[in-house]
Amino acid sequence: MDKLKVLLKSYEAWVARNPDVVGDFETTAKWVSYFVAGRISNSNVLSELVYTLSNMLVFYNDRIIDRSRGANENAVLRMQSGLCYRLKVTLTTLEYCEVFIEISARRYLSQTGKWLVITFIQLFKAAGRLFLLKHSTSDIITSPPIAALNRRTLSKPGKSDAAETANLSQSEHSITFQLKRSGRLIRKVEGAPPMQYRDFKLHVDSADAAKTQIPRELLDAEYLYIAKPLVHLAAMGLFGRRSWKQYVVALSFDLYSIHLYRQQRHLMSKQQKIELSRRCVNLLYFLVRSPFYENYTRTRIERILGFVAQNVPLAKVVAGPLKDYIPQWQDTYFYLWST
Repeated sequence: MDKLKVLLKSYEAWVARNPDVVGDFETTAKWVSYFVAGRISNSNVLSELVYTLSNMLVFYNDRIIDRSRGANENAVLRMQSGLCYRLKVTLTTLEYCEVFIEISARRYLSQTGKWLVITFIQLFKAAGRLFLLKHSTSDIITSPPIAALNRRTLSKPGKSDAAETANLSQSEHSITFQLKRSGRLIRKVEGAPPMQYRDFKLHVDSADAAKTQIPRELLDAEYLYIAKPLVHLAAMGLFGRRSWKQYVVALSFDLYSIHLYRQQRHLMSKQQKIELSRRCVNLLYFLVRSPFYENYTRTRIERILGFVAQNVPLAKVVAGPLKDYIPQWQDTYFYLWST
């Protein structure tokens, strides 16, 4: 165990010193999953396992680089309660592993077992997102809850930033002290405001205060988006996977949630607007969902890829296998879950 800990510490130190090399390795691991697909038996499960492990490696390396560089992107996340942060880590991990779990359940369990696994995953994700919405400072739940670290923006702080941070830290420590066991910061008596500015009101937690500022309409829109996978799952059970009814139900939930957000766009934060734009782009996935894919999209995609393979030099190497793999990818990846 001691050797394993030393090896882990050495790896973390190496990742912190060489983020560019780590990024190249992560990209290579993801491309391996594409080349494995269709080339060996059980390639669907194996390629998804490689892709899942590569995402988990990126997630783990991001946390190492974030801690070592003192990046600000997840500073708010680290300030939240430990329970909310651990739940976000769990939901992010589950989101990266979700497709692999579904594929494995479909291959190795019965049809009933597969749908039980899928139902449990969606129930856990919905419950976790509702908990985060109520108990964390997040005003919209991103997918995944902990976004990938933008390593390009990481740079060494300038002298002025460093001096400002040092002065701020020095002034903060002059009026606070830290409890040894819990690590909680407590304000000293001399750090209290003057008597005439004290209101003697009960302390209100910043997370609760932030929650009271979120308009009810935005909360309703987020509740709809969180409930959509469960409603869609129930609709698939009632009407069938390739029914237009389950397709319209999922699309209606997405459109109405986005409509509620856009009605109150002037009240939205920057993070909410970015996430809303991503959800609008994700509506394009409905072009390759069943039954729209089988009735309209499939023939057009095959016609385009066939034309490219015949008329563009060297494109046949890519367009041919892509044309063969698209039906399998559509059947595997384009469920209407939380995305």
